[in-house]
Amino acid sequence: MNPPKIFIISTGSELTAGRSQDTNSSWIANELFGMGFTVSKFVVLPDDPNSIETELRALAALADEQDPVLMIMTGGLGPTEDDYTLEVVCRINGVSSVESKIARQRIEAFYKLRGRNFQDSMQTAIRQVSVPEGSLILNNVVGIAPGFITTLGEYANANLCCMPGVPGEMTEMFRDEFSPWLSKTYSAKQLYSGFRFIWWMSESQFQKEFISREKTIESGRVIWGVAAKRGYIRVAFQSDEHALVEELLLKLDSVYGSKSTGNVFEELPKLLMEEKIVVGTAESCTGGLIAKTITDTPGSSAYFYGGVVSYDNSVKAGLLGVRQETLDQFGAVSSQTAREMAEGALVALGVDYSISVTGIAGPGGGTAQKKVGLVFFGIGKKDGETEIHEHYFPFPRSSFREYAAHTGIYLLYDRLKRSV
Repeated sequence: MNPPKIFIISTGSELTAGRSQDTNSSWIANELFGMGFTVSKFVVLPDDPNSIETELRALAALADEQDPVLMIMTGGLGPTEDDYTLEVVCRINGVSSVESKIARQRIEAFYKLRGRNFQDSMQTAIRQVSVPEGSLILNNVVGIAPGFITTLGEYANANLCCMPGVPGEMTEMFRDEFSPWLSKTYSAKQLYSGFRFIWWMSESQFQKEFISREKTIESGRVIWGVAAKRGYIRVAFQSDEHALVEELLLKLDSVYGSKSTGNVFEELPKLLMEEKIVVGTAESCTGGLIAKTITDTPGSSAYFYGGVVSYDNSVKAGLLGVRQETLDQFGAVSSQTAREMAEGALVALGVDYSISVTGIAGPGGGTAQKKVGLVFFGIGKKDGETEIHEHYFPFPRSSFREYAAHTGIYLLYDRLKRSV
């Protein structure tokens, strides 16, 4: 039997109306990719039972003895009247719904903790703790509604997995409950995968100058994917030939040099820990976002001492020692100010390396000489030279700040890789 044709289905009228974004589908596809499975199709459906039933039957009908179908659906398992998943699946399978004992216990405990009478909300609760008769229950350790896996109707080789639409509930259920079932039920191809971050690169430019020239990708021997991030793209390759993946990764490193990296946000903490290096930040336009990003990693207190958010010039001068004549002559957004901020942070925070950033986030504040989006970085080193980098990120304010924060972290990582 071949690996299954996988269809990811997201339900919710808030999705089809554009009021919410479907983040579940991309997350699930990425997890499946890492397990050696590929997705054939994404589907987004409104909260309409007829539309859901029609789509499920159409996809299930694609299954045969050699090509099974697996549908992974999120949403529609809640207690409200517009949650139709349970109703539709029961109708297709010709079964009734049954309660999950574990989910029942959880919701009883939930109501008791909040001082509510469970009996008063019984009808709503039953919807939320029930699954189709005969299905495999997927326990929900974060929320209330259980998921389930069932063979769909008369389509013997078509399985349907239904999970909550709440991302936090779905991700835990996928990893703890669904993933083990998937590995036992289907054999994935023996696939090898690898990725790189390419900094300050667009998807279209990368495709034009790299992907379009690769014969292994054109022939289908290697599958590739790219995701645009703030300041970089994440490029992934997958193939059943390990050598082809490694060859492409090495080629990326050769073509893009230091701009081709692994996951900097994971590798930087490891590098700081291994080398026993402590760092700090001096931020202006990013408002502490670099420090926040660094400290998102558990255990960051071992290598991050602190940061100064020097939004006003008086703080740049008072806490970081930026000279008033520097601010008067060159301005707050300048290479000179970035240098003195980085060097001041080394002293003020007592660290080995520092990151400084000063720029114009907009929408106002730009001039003909210094446009909105201009930003300077300083990477300071104790008893060493301070490196200055100039960039231009002509994006909306929130995007600009993320670009700048990610770039600052990359620049620190790059300097450390060259120094240690």
